[in-house]
Amino acid sequence: MKYLLKAKSLLLAVSLGVIALVSSPQSDAGEKRVDDYIIHYNAFNSSFIQPETAVQYKVQRSKYTGLLNVSVHKVVEQGKDKALKVAMRGRATNNLSQLQELGFKEVIEGDAVYYLADFQFRDEENMDLQFTINIPGYERPVSINLSQKFYAD
Repeated sequence: MKYLLKAKSLLLAVSLGVIALVSSPQSDAGEKRVDDYIIHYNAFNSSFIQPETAVQYKVQRSKYTGLLNVSVHKVVEQGKDKALKVAMRGRATNNLSQLQELGFKEVIEGDAVYYLADFQFRDEENMDLQFTINIPGYERPVSINLSQKFYAD
């Protein structure tokens, strides 16, 4: 039974990970390297997530809700990295300069650590997602800007 629960959790984590890697008009994946740190990020429509996954992570599925997914890794040796817990803050802004503060939820699945933040948009709306990451042991915050057009799905 214990292995079945682990397998189910792993499957859900992999599902979110696959979504993070999906390249579509509504998903833009990025990576930023800062010294020995790698930051992976992407944004997509929350309706891409399976209903049971959304319930587990308390994510609202809606054709007008976007999700920002961020993970931070430290390279520990060539070809190997370790997921890190970090502090994050951010905001989403549309073309009319309407601002939404992003509330990041920390998700831990085994060795994986990632952060999800939801935001609202209108069909065919360009959103500017700006977020700052405070990495323990790194001397300054890392800022990332992501601009992307979202479509109601």
